[in-house]
Amino acid sequence: MAEAATAPARRRIERGAPVEAERWLPAQALGALPLLAVVSALGLVLVALGNNAARDAADGSASLFWAGLTLIYAPIAFRLFSLSASRAERIGLVILMGVALFLVKILYSPIFYPPFDELATWRQTHDLIATGRMFSDNPVAAGFPAFPGLETTTAAVAQLAGLSIFHAGTVVIGVARAVLMLVLFLIVERVSGSARAAGIGVAIYACNPSFLYFDAQFAHESLALMLGATMLLAVIAWTAPRRLDARVSIGFVAAMVLLASALTISHHMTSYLLTGFFLLWALLVLLVGRVPGAINAPRRGNRDKPLAHRRKRPGPFSRSPIFPAALLCLTTVLWFVFVGGDDTVAELGSVFSGAIDSVTRLIFGGSGPKTLFQGSSEHNPALARVFAFASVIPLLALIPFALKRALRARDPLWYALAGIVLLYPATLGLRLTLSGTETSQRASEFVFVGLAFYAGVLITELSWPAERPRRLLVDSSLALLTTVMFCGAFIVAALPTTRQPGPFLVGADARSVGPPGLSAARFADRHLSGNSRILADRPNGTLLGSYGGLDPTLGQIGGIPIARVLFHDEFDQVDRAVLRDDEIDYVVVDQRLSRELPILGFYIEPDEPGAYQRTQPIDPDALDKFSVGAGLNRIYTNGPIAIYATSRLRPR
Repeated sequence: MAEAATAPARRRIERGAPVEAERWLPAQALGALPLLAVVSALGLVLVALGNNAARDAADGSASLFWAGLTLIYAPIAFRLFSLSASRAERIGLVILMGVALFLVKILYSPIFYPPFDELATWRQTHDLIATGRMFSDNPVAAGFPAFPGLETTTAAVAQLAGLSIFHAGTVVIGVARAVLMLVLFLIVERVSGSARAAGIGVAIYACNPSFLYFDAQFAHESLALMLGATMLLAVIAWTAPRRLDARVSIGFVAAMVLLASALTISHHMTSYLLTGFFLLWALLVLLVGRVPGAINAPRRGNRDKPLAHRRKRPGPFSRSPIFPAALLCLTTVLWFVFVGGDDTVAELGSVFSGAIDSVTRLIFGGSGPKTLFQGSSEHNPALARVFAFASVIPLLALIPFALKRALRARDPLWYALAGIVLLYPATLGLRLTLSGTETSQRASEFVFVGLAFYAGVLITELSWPAERPRRLLVDSSLALLTTVMFCGAFIVAALPTTRQPGPFLVGADARSVGPPGLSAARFADRHLSGNSRILADRPNGTLLGSYGGLDPTLGQIGGIPIARVLFHDEFDQVDRAVLRDDEIDYVVVDQRLSRELPILGFYIEPDEPGAYQRTQPIDPDALDKFSVGAGLNRIYTNGPIAIYATSRLRPR
């Protein structure tokens, strides 16, 4: 396509100067987008074939999966690095990348939601549709009821379109993913002034460990990321140094109020972190003594010109990020105080306290470092570890150059984005601790906004070779590097057994779901009283707590861990007291728990006795004790799963 360039444009390319392809390409040209859409479809076919082979435990399933994943990401990344792609093509490519990789996640479980967060959201949405009331208790996940943004949206789509919750949720999250990719592109483009930097930045953002699976699941954060990014874009446009008439200003204010409200009721962490970013940005504006002057929509013919050569003075009607910072701070504080405080503390308190405790124990010698890229009973091979480290090293090397570039920009927003970049090494350090891994995982999608921005800017400002073969070589090398980063990030995020579906595994969430568990959930839904309290391992408890309509119980009663009932060799008076005092109606026993150690390190909950430290599976006698002499009534049996009623233990 570069061959169709006019002579002046071709000369600029040969000199290595950045060129915006829209200047000399037809406005309607989509470039390689149609071809890459076909290539991505072929990649999805390979992923589907690999997943089908994995379900049958066939050889070569992982090779097919990785080939498909690479076929989706690498060609799009290569094209985004190119000088010749038009802005329209780049926008289409980033949306294509986002949607295709979202479908990779859907292909993992294309007909129902696997545990854990997705079934918790399913339960919340189901109760909302059934009762018409928000904020109902959620026995599967404590922090969900107070943030009904996703559930209300999904319920509306399901009822208006006549869809199931699964299909409505898939539509909602799929649209959110596409919009997120577009908005991220527009954010980087507006701040950097380069459509090419925006495309490269979005490709780098897809290299965050949470992108492929975690941020594509039917859960609050997947929608909140889109809302938060959209509000950031609105605030960036609001602070641009240009004149706005009264109606446009009112429109901006209304949009920010709407987005702040929607974000606040959708997800706690996203709203808190965006509030912190806005406050940091506003503080830097006050310290630097001026509002952002380099932020402006890219002008035609000026998109790829380095910011250092485009000095702008803020106009008299420039606006500060102080107002949106105060607005979002107000909505989050009010929602925390009057609605979501208890649920937020219940969900995030244990996560943060566990991370802090793990870091403290690591620093002061209370425990050794965690073995990276390893579960309780499996580990990644050497090649996978190489890819994992290769996904991290280029980003660490980027940090000093990003800081230098931020100082040269002399702009508060660039400083604030550099502050996000500085958090990246800290999030990596959390992965050295057992409890801090989850915090690091959840932080990656936010930290990578700053990393993606500076990666796009720095790569765009490099001088490109004049000869076409050398340019293609550079583009190919960068595409190869980012593909390694993308694959390595997925290795960091998921253990080998959780990357693809497959035969049953103990304590592996999605890999622990199969026909016996689904049949037990259907039985419970049809024959057991709704909201009955049950004791079960986590995967079965999640299935019965969502599709079955029952309430799994966790924690302790009278200082005794409830999990003891399943782990203890004999059914003694203590176990009877636990079931009676905690008013547990049913005990769900899965004989397969005695076959192997749990992949994620625990059977029922992360705080159970022996979690992450077991060297032997549950004793089979501990599971058999319920069928002989326990005084329980077995009401259901299907293969390895049995359900026991505890009504005989209670006084009549």
